Amino acid sequence: MPSDIFGTVSETLSGKRIVVGVTGSIAAVRVVDLVRDLIRRKAEVHCVMSPAARQILHPYALEYASTNPVITEITGRVEHVEFCGVGGKADLLLVVPATANTVGKMACGIDDTPVTTFATTALGSRKPVMVAPAMHEAMYCHPAVIKNLETLRAMGVVVIDPRIEEGKAKIADSARVVLEAERLLGPGDLRGKKILITSGSNAEAVDPIRILTNRSSGKTGVALALEAHRRGAEVTLVHRFPQEIPVRQIFAESAQEMLDVVLAELERGCDALISAAAVADYTLDASEVKIKSGQDLILRLKPTRKIIQAVRAAFPDLKIVAFKAETNVTEEELRARAMEVMQASGLDLVVANDVGRGGMGTEENRVLIIDREGRSKEVKGKKDLIAQRIIDALRVVMSR
Repeated sequence: MPSDIFGTVSETLSGKRIVVGVTGSIAAVRVVDLVRDLIRRKAEVHCVMSPAARQILHPYALEYASTNPVITEITGRVEHVEFCGVGGKADLLLVVPATANTVGKMACGIDDTPVTTFATTALGSRKPVMVAPAMHEAMYCHPAVIKNLETLRAMGVVVIDPRIEEGKAKIADSARVVLEAERLLGPGDLRGKKILITSGSNAEAVDPIRILTNRSSGKTGVALALEAHRRGAEVTLVHRFPQEIPVRQIFAESAQEMLDVVLAELERGCDALISAAAVADYTLDASEVKIKSGQDLILRLKPTRKIIQAVRAAFPDLKIVAFKAETNVTEEELRARAMEVMQASGLDLVVANDVGRGGMGTEENRVLIIDREGRSKEVKGKKDLIAQRIIDALRVVMSR
């Protein structure tokens, strides 16, 4: 293992052995970075290549990336059985990039390359298999290719859809591929659960151009959505800055729009709400035309309706996690104010932090996760770590 990067990002793939099958797409050149990203999450990676892949990427590159010999042919060691047979030592076969040719062979049980031989063996032994297709858009849209991908899905293969750009079905970003591997191999302790998350700031219109908002970046909310997805949940993220992440997203700009969306989503059925958004405390009656600049301006503000209170009144049994931000208070005062919010709205968890010390808009933060009994846990570090600890605490609450 390359000790300089092993587990430097997280330990989400600790103890997992992943076989990466590389086929003959130009996207093969991106697999080196993907392998390193898997190792950064403490995975052990072995690579197998088709002859076409070797015309694009030299096996030495993948041997360097993984620090393991690359399989380029099936020998007397029967490598496909060693890794992907019944009782084989691989936890996942990840075919990336997967060409139209390889997708068709996998769907039909044809194994005439080392990669397809691994695939046939893995599917026959019911090993987890993922494919990340990459090809020209015209090939991706061919009826037979579409049918073959549907066949693989019916077999239980996880298909990571490509990005359609510039006339090509481009391979999914490495971050997406890694996330789906984490979801497939992770604990799955939120599988079957529906989690609704609000995130970021609101924007209250002053006129058609200007808004009132706050400094919340929404980074914590996105980290929470990704962590819940990673652990198997069906996630809906409500915010005003949609991003390319593999969860359902709903756009909501104002506090009232966010409240309306949240109530509508909860009516559809949810197991928990994580209210991570820094919801606007005030709104106003917006001007229908642009207000001329260069003049004194008086705005009449009015308080917004509190989302947490409205949700608790409508859904008394829902599990709710709320955030409480203060500035420049003592630890005792921060905890006390968090407990006030907890008791007033019947919350299950409150995540409290002093933004006067940082955290809003930054990559790192320090928070206290407080439960109904007043027990608190301090978490300090990157926001994805904080998201992990919050989801840990929510899982405990949901199991009661």
